[in-house]
Amino acid sequence: MAASARSAEDVPIVPVYSAGDAEEEVEFKLDNDATAFSEQNAYFLARMSDLCYQSKDEVRSALETLSFWGKGAAAGDNFQWFEANDEVVDRSSFDPIHDTEAFVAANDGAIVVAFRGSSGGRDWLTNFSILPRDIPKDWKLETTDGDLHRGFDDGVNTVWNPGPGHPEGMLAVIKRFYHEEGRSRKLYITGHSLGGALATIAAARLVFVDDLNVAALYTIGSPRVFDSEVAAIFDSKTNHGTRMKDKYFRCRNNNDIVSCIPPSPYKHVGTEVYFDRFGAMSTHNLLDRLLGRWSALLRFSFIDGVNDHSRSEYIRLFEQAVVSSRLSLLVKTRSVVVDAVQKVIPVNQKEVKVMHEKVEAAKQAALEASTSEQEFVPENIPEHLVQLED
Repeated sequence: MAASARSAEDVPIVPVYSAGDAEEEVEFKLDNDATAFSEQNAYFLARMSDLCYQSKDEVRSALETLSFWGKGAAAGDNFQWFEANDEVVDRSSFDPIHDTEAFVAANDGAIVVAFRGSSGGRDWLTNFSILPRDIPKDWKLETTDGDLHRGFDDGVNTVWNPGPGHPEGMLAVIKRFYHEEGRSRKLYITGHSLGGALATIAAARLVFVDDLNVAALYTIGSPRVFDSEVAAIFDSKTNHGTRMKDKYFRCRNNNDIVSCIPPSPYKHVGTEVYFDRFGAMSTHNLLDRLLGRWSALLRFSFIDGVNDHSRSEYIRLFEQAVVSSRLSLLVKTRSVVVDAVQKVIPVNQKEVKVMHEKVEAAKQAALEASTSEQEFVPENIPEHLVQLED
């Protein structure tokens, strides 16, 4: 990418990739050969999760436009839309969780199962159920005491079996595509927010009950689903030669508020793919999230956790990750710093230089803190705050 011309008094220019640049370079396709985390697949499945918020006809049309079934090909029978069947659960105070929408789409090489998230993300903090449910006996786990989230499990139940609008049921459709004669398709499951929780339970059912080979599970800003006992069993479960922990990529953006609920005894599962407050992928880091919250307060933003949950922000980050994966570590590091400086409208060269130095110092301090071997023990955190650790 060629950098635009600037005067000598401006900030020194290095290649900085924005979302716009990524849109031109990142294709809407799966890397079907990936056996570990793939930035390309994370981007693709984040887009599929985002499509789930649209109507059935809009999703079908979008997938045809994006050539999911091949250039100029139509969906045919390889697309099924699912909406909640209220007859399989009791209507209760958890109605939003019963408004499940999802789709299953298959092409020559892949099956994608995508679940829609909550349509009112801010309501998670006030209208949220943490009631547990015993793990179903047909999961055949080596425990009788494990629990999963009742509301999320009900959400999957509303589309899993035959019902109005989907006479086959999601399970039957997945199996039909999976076992279709003459096809060899890999199975991918995804969802954003509440959809991530539903995707996790759907994947667990397909693995524990039906023994289907799940190629990968990618969730975007997902809440916790299982208690600690079931979480440990899920992560260690071998699915066609690979542990589920190594097939499940749970993506979290900095202070994403939904990924911090429900609190204990619920635990996260899978391998966390974490975006720090600079937009760079890193390992799970509690300190970075606390620093991100502090930074948000300094800039008078009290909804940092809600902003970090945005679907469009996740897609932008994955676009950036795909492009950045092609760059050297040095160029990526310089790009992060200079991008932060370029977002500030310069008044004069002196102020730009000072701002540049502050950003560099803050970034260096954060990097040193995040790599320190010393245990970080937060103090004086109000009890009402959401649970930040896994």
